[in-house]
Amino acid sequence: MPESQEDFCQAFGIVSEVKYQNEGGPSLKQCFALLRKVSSEPVIDLARLVDAVIFNYLVGNNDAHGKNFSLLYRGLGTDDPHVGLAPLYDILSTVYYPELSRTMAMKLGGEYSSEKVWPHSFEQLAEDAGLAKPLVTRRVAEMIEAIRAVLSQMHSDGITRSIAARILERCELSQGRFQR
Repeated sequence: MPESQEDFCQAFGIVSEVKYQNEGGPSLKQCFALLRKVSSEPVIDLARLVDAVIFNYLVGNNDAHGKNFSLLYRGLGTDDPHVGLAPLYDILSTVYYPELSRTMAMKLGGEYSSEKVWPHSFEQLAEDAGLAKPLVTRRVAEMIEAIRAVLSQMHSDGITRSIAARILERCELSQGRFQR
């Protein structure tokens, strides 16, 4: 079955040199609108994109830009074509590395700084995505627990342990903000 992939910048006709939202790249609101328009299974893909945004935030991947999300086209030229969100790729805990930018590639709830992201930011994300606010805020809590569970079972040393500790700190901070 023929298959191809197109990142969100390509789908919007945006050149890769402006992949960051503040340079003219796509916003999360635009990404969710794109999925609503082209996905063969928009409910599933919208939920997967929400999870991806939350995961990138929690692990501290500030470099999640328009070229790091893609559409996967399957069965083109057949009677059963399918368009869906491609699996995540190019994920890095950029907050661990002091020489990398602290600015998020796309605004989350109107913020480019992850330090300024609070529950109302996720409520704004839900509004931008056209999703229920309780659904999105519940997914944050569920993702925190899922990350904790995986990291608690991980056997690591050195830099991996340091990155895991930083991710756990971010999860604790986020959970604390949601419990206020």
